[in-house]
Amino acid sequence: YLKYMRAVHQRGPAAFPGLFVEFNGNPEAWIYPPPNRIGFVVVSALWAGLFGAELTALQGLSFAAHLLGALVNYLFARRHLGEPRALCFGVLWSFSPLLMGLSRLALTDSFTATCTSLSVWLLLEVVEAPASRVRRVLFMAAFAFTVLVKEQAVLLAVPFAAFVLLERLGRRTPLPLSTMALTLALPGVAAAAIMALAAGGMGVLVETSRAMLQSPATNEYATKYCSGPWFRYLIDYLCLSPGPTLLAIGFAGVLVRRLRSGSYDRTLVLMGLIAVLFLFEFSFFIKSVRYAVVLELPIRIFAVCMVCEILETRKRVLSALLCGGAVAVLCWLDWRTFDLY
Repeated sequence: YLKYMRAVHQRGPAAFPGLFVEFNGNPEAWIYPPPNRIGFVVVSALWAGLFGAELTALQGLSFAAHLLGALVNYLFARRHLGEPRALCFGVLWSFSPLLMGLSRLALTDSFTATCTSLSVWLLLEVVEAPASRVRRVLFMAAFAFTVLVKEQAVLLAVPFAAFVLLERLGRRTPLPLSTMALTLALPGVAAAAIMALAAGGMGVLVETSRAMLQSPATNEYATKYCSGPWFRYLIDYLCLSPGPTLLAIGFAGVLVRRLRSGSYDRTLVLMGLIAVLFLFEFSFFIKSVRYAVVLELPIRIFAVCMVCEILETRKRVLSALLCGGAVAVLCWLDWRTFDLY
């Protein structure tokens, strides 16, 4: 990423075709990130104009993205979950050992987590106001940019589509299916077109994609440490953040029970679909907990909801204090885990 940042900072977008050709022509480079992550590379190049094209600047970008992610998630959660759950969720997100660790690295993951979260919340906004063109445009722009930041984000289209179909066919929400299909498809198409333009042609981009798919087989670290069954991610999260993960699993059961009884919460159903379908999709690929950073969103929300479920009383202020105290303990435990490793 440092190489890409310096090249684009110095030569602008004209540097991209050469980066693609260099990457495709050197199989030894295939174990490293590809240059098609244009969204992150362009932002990092702009960031370099402010803070220099150095490794520490990339680390600073990751930390800034982590802080921005906490703010974005809190603001949207406040609209859809209310207080004190939104505040508890924002704080618990900030203290995630995985996210805190990634915020110190010169990688895309913190930036990806923020962009992914924004796409998820904006889809929820679209479903709640299907007639709003502004919301649809904002969602499509955010989703397309997220795919440009990290191509794996295109897999979000599956839980997004499942959620739209559930709302339309199961809940009878007045969602025009043809319009929503375009809303979900156009971001991926636009991102692919921008990638092809940057690469210098669709053939070059296809060659890069082929190299990305082949690279795990040539990466000794990936073959040794990035394999396992579908529940590998659950084990990773239980090791990294046992308290929130166990609470989230418990609340998943509460959510299923409520759905069976006819109680439906749009926000929580979307988070559940993302968790289940993302685990399914990523079961077919190499497994690194960094790749499934989007799971932080449903895990942290479900954990807060479970805490509130357990400690809720008839007195609102007392409930808020109890939930806040429990989340503070979870944050302390997560901080201990982060500090340990």
